[in-house]
Amino acid sequence: MNSDRSYFTARGEELDKKISEAEVKNRRLSSLRLVFFLVTTVFVILSFVRPEMRIAFIAGAVISFAVFIVLCNKHGKSKALYEHLLLLRGINDRYIARIDGDHSKLRDDVPAVDISGHDYAFDLDVFGDVSLFGLYNISKTYMGKEAFANELLGKNYHSDITARQEACADLIERKEFLQEFEALAIENKMGKSPKVLETFCNSEEKFDPKLKKLYMILPVLWLVPVILLIIGNRFASAVAIGVALINIVTWILTSGKIVSRFNSASSLKKQVEGYASLYKLSETEGFKSELLTSLLKGGSDEKASEGLDSLSFVCSLISLRAQPLFALIINALIPFDLYCADKLISWASLHGKEIRRDLEAMSEIEVLMCLSVVGIISRESCFPEVGEGAYFYGKDITHPLLDPSKAVSNSIKLTNGTALITGSNMSGKTTLIRTIGIVCILAYTGAPVPASYVSTGRMRVMSSMRIMDSIEEQMSTFRAELVRIAKIVEAGKEDKPLLFLIDEIFRGTNSADRTEGALKVIENLSKPHIMGLMTTHDYALCDKVTETVKTVVYYHFTEKYNDDGITFDYKLHNGVSHESNAKFLMRLVGIY
Repeated sequence: MNSDRSYFTARGEELDKKISEAEVKNRRLSSLRLVFFLVTTVFVILSFVRPEMRIAFIAGAVISFAVFIVLCNKHGKSKALYEHLLLLRGINDRYIARIDGDHSKLRDDVPAVDISGHDYAFDLDVFGDVSLFGLYNISKTYMGKEAFANELLGKNYHSDITARQEACADLIERKEFLQEFEALAIENKMGKSPKVLETFCNSEEKFDPKLKKLYMILPVLWLVPVILLIIGNRFASAVAIGVALINIVTWILTSGKIVSRFNSASSLKKQVEGYASLYKLSETEGFKSELLTSLLKGGSDEKASEGLDSLSFVCSLISLRAQPLFALIINALIPFDLYCADKLISWASLHGKEIRRDLEAMSEIEVLMCLSVVGIISRESCFPEVGEGAYFYGKDITHPLLDPSKAVSNSIKLTNGTALITGSNMSGKTTLIRTIGIVCILAYTGAPVPASYVSTGRMRVMSSMRIMDSIEEQMSTFRAELVRIAKIVEAGKEDKPLLFLIDEIFRGTNSADRTEGALKVIENLSKPHIMGLMTTHDYALCDKVTETVKTVVYYHFTEKYNDDGITFDYKLHNGVSHESNAKFLMRLVGIY
């Protein structure tokens, strides 16, 4: 699979054309609205000025005002379409930014996740201004963002990798759907937490049967004044007033029990309508993937959108009582509040658990959408073969956060054991081990990976790369690194597949202690279920490792010097490098 920038360029041009047409239509409808409003005003004035033709002028005013209302409706829809097209244009531009590596346009709100002490999140740029989350995230619901963040943090174990890969492959072919879905979620402001909706869906409350009988009996009372009116009884109006008073008293006495429910319903309406619209769009897409189809279907014969629509209808009824005068009138006529409360509570009882599952299913669909972005924007990508054990074979693997026009791909094959990577500063050592880590965490989610071929075992990924001191914890950089390395060594004792990534081990101590310490770490991690990569400038370590550990392989990066400075090819080579460019770099900046 390869990124297709031309598709998004052509789509951008198509959207620009539609935006221009919508602008023209908006201006025309706005002008027509004004014309018919003025015509209506003129007719009204003329009906007073020329009383002998008042009926004709009033008829003209009614007709022109009706046309004005129709035009207002059309103008409203046209404006909504125009804003939708602008939104799609921005979304399309962000896909182009992803392909071009322009991360300045991709910064998004990250859900509140705690990555302190996480195995790899900080080292592999899972979050941040230039990050995996920023590059791949297209989720716009609160639960979708949270689920995708947790996916990148490796919190979910998937036994159905193949099914997830098929779902991503299906979504990769539906670029327009992905953009429409994202736009719809933004329009419905789906970034708000659904906590109120979840609490409502989990409610075990039952509507009081006595109140249900009451609201079914009260409307029958209206038969009395109706019958009296039919037979010409002069007390009909008095009885009608009495029935209205009974309804009002009932409303006042029971409102305390149900008004809190209505307060939550008013905040539910917009979110419920948003989820319903997302489900309707997805349900009509006709996915080929069995996983996507099963997520949409759920455990009920009823479509998720239908259940959400029924709740939206009840919320709409409840919103009618927001005006006190209307609430008084409608409850004087019928026990409206009791009816709405019954429908609301009954809905939660019948559909609550299903809708909770549907919300989680939608967030999982969004996760798969985000993962499919890898295959859409990567210069080259493939679906990896994921098995069990400690091994990795990657061909043309590329770091996804580098400038695509400059990123250099590499190939590497490793089985259980340690790969020592040597080379000068800035030659590409750290980038390589980060790339392998990123490829693995993407592979375990079911996503395509930025490579031409990858076969990997499922391993726990742990890293020690960006080491920072901590004043609060009174921890030096070296102490912090020791803690990270100790955690990796401890994980290696669990007899479960492990991939470790260590950059410049023990850089904070003297050369002798560094060599001995690093050797001990390699010996502790030389087990059949462990595979790892370690970068180093310590050539004495390479000599000692060769003597004591037989499962270590060596790779290196090289550079070339010329009058203009240093050039790197960023390509991985076999063996150990003994070159150093530190003095040359210091000379370039005037230190040496």
